[in-house]
Amino acid sequence: MKEKIGQYLINLDILSFEQAEEILLIQQENSQKKFGEIAIELGYITHEDLEEFISHN
Repeated sequence: MKEKIGQYLINLDILSFEQAEEILLIQQENSQKKFGEIAIELGYITHEDLEEFISHN
């Protein structure tokens, strides 16, 4: 089973649990945006972090 991006980033200490919760709340309000997209916009992760997750999965 594929790991979810939030859990992956938390496990690597790139993202805190609180930051992941905040992203999920924003995502509930705007379901058009993806988790990684919101995390980048908030400055929590970089494009490189997202690319690493994609290549990992």
